[in-house]
Amino acid sequence: MFPAKVKMHDVLRRLYWTWHLGCHYLKQVHYPFRSRDAVRHDQSRRIQRMVAHAYRFVPYYRETFDRLGLRPSDFRTVDDLARLPVLERREIQSAPERFLSSARSAGPHECFHTGGSTGAPISIYHGLDAILQTAVHGQRYHDVFAAHFPARRRSRETWIFPSADSNTMRYRRLQLDNTFLAERLVSSRQFLSMLDPPEKNIPLINAYKPDVIHSYGSYLEVLFARLQATGEAFHRPKAVGFGGDGLSDSARRLILDHFGIPAFSLYSSVEAPSMAFECGEHRGLHINEDIYPLRVVDASGRSLPAGEYGEVVVSNLVNRTMILLNYRLGDLAALLPDPCACGRSLPLMSFPAGRKDDWLELPSGEPVHPSLVYPLLRDEEAVLQYRVVQESPLDFHVVLVAKTSCNRLETEARLAAKFGRVFGGKIRLRVSFVSFIPRTPSGKVRPVMSMRHDP
Repeated sequence: MFPAKVKMHDVLRRLYWTWHLGCHYLKQVHYPFRSRDAVRHDQSRRIQRMVAHAYRFVPYYRETFDRLGLRPSDFRTVDDLARLPVLERREIQSAPERFLSSARSAGPHECFHTGGSTGAPISIYHGLDAILQTAVHGQRYHDVFAAHFPARRRSRETWIFPSADSNTMRYRRLQLDNTFLAERLVSSRQFLSMLDPPEKNIPLINAYKPDVIHSYGSYLEVLFARLQATGEAFHRPKAVGFGGDGLSDSARRLILDHFGIPAFSLYSSVEAPSMAFECGEHRGLHINEDIYPLRVVDASGRSLPAGEYGEVVVSNLVNRTMILLNYRLGDLAALLPDPCACGRSLPLMSFPAGRKDDWLELPSGEPVHPSLVYPLLRDEEAVLQYRVVQESPLDFHVVLVAKTSCNRLETEARLAAKFGRVFGGKIRLRVSFVSFIPRTPSGKVRPVMSMRHDP
């Protein structure tokens, strides 16, 4: 049992954040409609504060600024962030402690792992204040669904994600555990596993009757393709939301034309949650530029003009625990030049280009989402990047880029045991160690490839 002092501190913290979220929820609904000048003013203020914090408390930025002859006062607007070197994923992999703030002891923080959809696992630390602010900023996206919900009623939502330990679910749990906002006061939610096949989840969705379904784009694609093929009874939600991976144009048309359900995308990552969201015009994604300003760059890191596709570089102006400024995400996209007809002043970007993950197949023939294998590789500290290729229901080829310190024989044996537990003891696992994994024509490393992948 915690002492009374700790209990009181916990109560006061939860009271503060409950008050904070309550004060800002409605403001965030209206924020995307503010003038562009007002948004840019907020952005500049955040940049100046974050850069000053980074220089004072974070080794990487202090050393980088001194080496380049820069000072925090040199950074006033979003354009100034381009004066920093583009931060690469491998730099965080090799020395994550260099990006941690020495001031993080002032408040609690959580470690989140990423690497599933990129094949290059890293650990990202988020302060509790950033986690809770993300709940507030998420209202900009959730407001898009409001027009589809019955008036004056809490929405009913079905969330289909890899597991209860997924980053999305952990974020939600931390937000609820550190406030007095009960789940039922915000919305009513059903949680299902994306690792279960659609035929198992469809009856559960029908019984719950949600207003909206949130999941990965690839799962929604398989779900609605099955529903069209079988014609089975299905409770149709008012809308669907997706992130994690993309939804093909053909799947969008199927969901809208055949089922009458609009789909809305959220562009998010562990490094920078809630970067951009789709509105009812469906022209692209509105960038939350006051909190996650984006650049689109060429191979040399030079900013590209609107309309040209390049790599997305983002700065996180919310999380003060692990500072990521001018960070290359690796996604391909373009900034769009024209304002949106919806009236939101937040600028537009294209939907990220690239291919959705391939689904794998269990020995029984049952399809399963590729996130099933992410945890098998994510905890391998010596692995820098990976690709898993399923060559037949029983044959897997795992390609690894590993640190020089990696014990290859032990790694092969450990992976064989992990894959055997998940896919059955009869599988055959082949492991190859390489110096690099080739990118696809879209510019991304495909970490999981099924038996049906393109040659």
